[in-house]
Amino acid sequence: MELSLRTVREVMGLAPDIRLGLVLERATRRDHRLGGTVCSLAAAEGHRMGALGTALLDVERARRDEHERLIELVRKAGRADVLKGAALQGYYPPGVLRTSRDVDLLMPDEGELWAAVAAVARARPVDEARVSMLESDGCRHWAVALNWPSPESDLDHVYAAEFLSAPFVGNSTTVPLRTEWPANPTVASLLLIAEELFQQPLRGRDVVDVAVLVDAMTERDVTDLHHAAEHWMLAPEVREALVRVNAVPGLATGTSHALARDLRAAAERELARRAAAAGPDDDTAAVLHYGFSLGPALSSPTVVVEQDADMTVVRCPVGGYLMVDTLSVPVELALAALDRYPGAVLPD
Repeated sequence: MELSLRTVREVMGLAPDIRLGLVLERATRRDHRLGGTVCSLAAAEGHRMGALGTALLDVERARRDEHERLIELVRKAGRADVLKGAALQGYYPPGVLRTSRDVDLLMPDEGELWAAVAAVARARPVDEARVSMLESDGCRHWAVALNWPSPESDLDHVYAAEFLSAPFVGNSTTVPLRTEWPANPTVASLLLIAEELFQQPLRGRDVVDVAVLVDAMTERDVTDLHHAAEHWMLAPEVREALVRVNAVPGLATGTSHALARDLRAAAERELARRAAAAGPDDDTAAVLHYGFSLGPALSSPTVVVEQDADMTVVRCPVGGYLMVDTLSVPVELALAALDRYPGAVLPD
């Protein structure tokens, strides 16, 4: 596998002679997110960086370093597996950066998750917090996202950390939430990329991620992936990601071609299973509840879920949240929450 500006151009479908500034412009878009990779490859391949290129690399390196500090901070609060971003950076060639806007952390223990949320909220100037609650098979799971301004520049993207208690949420219909985490870290990272296909198409960065993961695979990893793709019900998505890699000549390898070929039967079996399923299993389907902020006055040192027939309110280290099942909140429900909780305030 060759990770170079040439192959990055191929990933984005750009002509090989297109001006590098236009490559960077395209790379920074949401559907690619390859800006840091382009900048670091440009430096490695001897292109003129100038003040702009140097500044862009400095910003990416500062973000990477801050992510490492955040991971260290979180792990003082509990056990945490790093998902995607910082975990995938280790698979990239030395000196080549993977653009990552946030840190994603898996913390299955509820108490440790909220302790980590509280620790980050104390240590960083968090100005936005989002809380979601998922219920599946009688169990409760969390997704908590914290945002704060860049310490470097008001023009920079926000810094962020996301805490999850379950790694694989599924598609809410035929693929259930799965709490089990693969023991093989290379396979786990590839499955997470495949899982994202339930929410959005693969981006350019995802294609590169899959390519570097496959390039690092041992024979044992390949065997583990075959088992894991079926066990976690992701064979169609894993194969789709491999097919995308194989469409880029510079990224495709014998391993990626063999995996795409050998996973075809498993992918077809999984698609047939989904087609035969009548719909979500009421016992295992994940029900997502969005948190509508009621302000910091309702915060609690540990998480408290107050639930009755009328409403569900979550009180946690970053505030109080009215849980709703839609992205919009009924006015009557919001007013009822204000009446019940005198300290509550609605967002502007």
